[in-house]
Amino acid sequence: MIRLIAHRGAVLLASAMAGSIVVFLLLRLLGGDVATVIMGQGGTPEAREALRAELGLDRSWLEQYLSWIGGLFRGDLGQSYAAQYDIFDEIMSRLGLTLSLALISLAVSMVLGIIAGTYSALNSRNARGGLVDVIAQLGIAIPPFWVGLLLISFVSVQMGWLPSGGYVPWTESFTGAVRSLFLPLTALSIALAGVFTRFARSSMLDVLNEDYIRTAMAKGRTWRRAAVRHGVRNAAIPLVTVGTLQLGGLLAGTVVIETVFTLPGLGRMLMAAVTGREALVVQSLAFVIILVILVLNFLMDVAYGLLDPRIRDAEGATRE
Repeated sequence: MIRLIAHRGAVLLASAMAGSIVVFLLLRLLGGDVATVIMGQGGTPEAREALRAELGLDRSWLEQYLSWIGGLFRGDLGQSYAAQYDIFDEIMSRLGLTLSLALISLAVSMVLGIIAGTYSALNSRNARGGLVDVIAQLGIAIPPFWVGLLLISFVSVQMGWLPSGGYVPWTESFTGAVRSLFLPLTALSIALAGVFTRFARSSMLDVLNEDYIRTAMAKGRTWRRAAVRHGVRNAAIPLVTVGTLQLGGLLAGTVVIETVFTLPGLGRMLMAAVTGREALVVQSLAFVIILVILVLNFLMDVAYGLLDPRIRDAEGATRE
């Protein structure tokens, strides 16, 4: 297991370094002159030169990159040009909310997917299993932002049960945080739960034909008990891979959901930075989001190794 963690950690560091270089170069190759992007075409040449000097854009690309990536580790990414906030502090203050949305929705949708997928597989020959499949397909087909708007219209506006937007930090009120995040989490989890349900059903149907299910039945367990007791864990292993592949789309959905529910997370900060032509803020935010995806992928790989001993054995064999 230690070898698996060390190897995945090395991949994480290499991928993070490559991602930082790509983000840095894309901003300069696609956006042209950063000072012009920030100030717009209305800025005078003198003002643009002064801004380049202020932001260190008059130095070589290598010096700019090393200064930027070093500032990330030092906790100093500079100041926002338009809004005048400390970029690193602003990112850190919003990161917890975005991670809460992503991780909780991933966990909830995975649990719901396993339960619904198992139920569908065990009832694959009757209408109940078919109904679960139809509901899962509908969940996949409906975009999260549309679900969010429907929830706001019905639950918040018509019924008045939950707030339509805003955020109460966990440190201030646990109940308030749950109330403010319930609708966004529901909107994010519905589509993802549909994906997990489909994969869990397919995986469970394969597991039901395995020899150890028949062995458990030979020892006196019923078919359903044998399937739940011995099949669910094995059927859940591929879902870790599915969850890993869904992380990028999940964070992209978080960006939209934060805008719909006016949540002060990284997604809303990114939208504001793009609108305000805060090129350096966009650069730092893009890398932080990439880093979050890489770290979550790393954690999913570790979880995969914990669930499936064959992964640990294969990792150890390749290193010997």
